[in-house]
Amino acid sequence: MCLGYTHAVSGLVTGTAAGEFILHLPPSGTATLAALCGGFACLPDLDTRHSCAARSLGFMSEAFAWSVAKISGGHRHGTHSALGVAVFTALAWTACHYRADTAGRIVLGAFLALAIAAGLRALRLGGHGADLAAIGAAAGIAWYGWGLALIPLACGLGCLTHLAGDALTTEGIPVCWPLSLRHFGLPRPLSFTTGTWREHWVVAPALLLALGLLAWHAVTLPGYLTALSR
Repeated sequence: MCLGYTHAVSGLVTGTAAGEFILHLPPSGTATLAALCGGFACLPDLDTRHSCAARSLGFMSEAFAWSVAKISGGHRHGTHSALGVAVFTALAWTACHYRADTAGRIVLGAFLALAIAAGLRALRLGGHGADLAAIGAAAGIAWYGWGLALIPLACGLGCLTHLAGDALTTEGIPVCWPLSLRHFGLPRPLSFTTGTWREHWVVAPALLLALGLLAWHAVTLPGYLTALSR
């Protein structure tokens, strides 16, 4: 079974909140940032071949995940650290910076396709149609440069959101890897095991409620302000 539903939804929440309350983006910009954050929030799980990110594009993403696992030391090691977030974000920034070059455009397209497909699969919208949609969206962004300024930000926010979510679990995360393998997180009485009732019946519904409230706020507030200005 794929991992990542809670991560994808938490990424959507983070991106929506950042777009509305920090960057003050228009609804279209907020939606773009939220969608990208939802996909990038799945990337740290590229360190296991059983994740949505690893299965998002078939054997190619699985092979890439196998390589990432070997380099990072396995699940919940390198990709679940501050260094891992920095590497993912730097890769996104570099690909955007060199988008004018053929190599940069290819890397950006592949990176985005992986993130978007992972997010769709995590939200249980997987399948060949979703994969093709992810590849098409990634190709469009890489070719035309839509929302380039948001991509590194979305990558960093999405990965940090993933780490924050895993820090709530009993296993925690090795924030200071490779300097230290110690895992940090909530103490035992407050933490929970991934996939148990606390995640399914407390965390996931709370995230969906937060996402709904943020979406409602984004849609109704501009109209309310317009009415007040009349």
